[in-house]
Amino acid sequence: MSRKSEELKKNYRVPNLRVKIRLYLTALIEVPLYRFGELGNVLYTIGKNIMEGVVLYTMFTMAEGELQVAAILAVAVKYAYPSISVISSNYTSGFIDHLESSLTPLSQIARLIKAQIGVGCGQALGGIALFCCFPPIFIGLFYDFTERNYILVALYLLHHVLDGSAQILEGRSWFKLIEILLRNGRRSQLSENFWVIYALSQNVQLIMGQFFLWAALFLTSLYKDQLISLTIMGGVLIGLLLVVSAKFILPYVYYRNLGKNPQ
Repeated sequence: MSRKSEELKKNYRVPNLRVKIRLYLTALIEVPLYRFGELGNVLYTIGKNIMEGVVLYTMFTMAEGELQVAAILAVAVKYAYPSISVISSNYTSGFIDHLESSLTPLSQIARLIKAQIGVGCGQALGGIALFCCFPPIFIGLFYDFTERNYILVALYLLHHVLDGSAQILEGRSWFKLIEILLRNGRRSQLSENFWVIYALSQNVQLIMGQFFLWAALFLTSLYKDQLISLTIMGGVLIGLLLVVSAKFILPYVYYRNLGKNPQ
């Protein structure tokens, strides 16, 4: 180990929470691509948890009581998800390996932004499939079909296939993108505290997600007999709008303004 590395190690101190928040805010302010990517992540987290808080509660109530397929829903997702993970992980890992071996870091950004478009499409379509499972929507669209119980299972499974695949792709591509922008970027303060910023970002999304999930569940429990009320329908539609649009914020801003100066 070099003398300089030893000195850095000796002088380094784990930042306290206030410093961590300041570093996170600095990254948001100073790196535009990171800022808009995080905005999309936060809005998507809010929208998805609102939808899950309303739709899953009411959908499983309908599936258990009227359609009697609640157990099938749970089993289908449990045993289908490993297959989704295997296929998506293999494809995504190959994609990232190809980028790292054939392109310079800055050249990789454009390809990673295109991958984010794929993420946005998958999560948008998955959100629409989940929206179709919401009892007032499902009853209006599919209840007259004799195969309506199988349609509900297929829609819920489709939601997990699309959303799960998109999340796996995003997990690799977004991490690679912020690694280029922050960890290997021009700002030493951010690169030296990359994992601090990354961890705080994950915690912010987790806390916000839990807040909106439980808030949506609470409202749904109050209005469970009035699912077409303005409160419930408004919440579901706001959640759907965020899920469908949030992950396209970063690609839109990149191609409109930031393509020539991504850092």
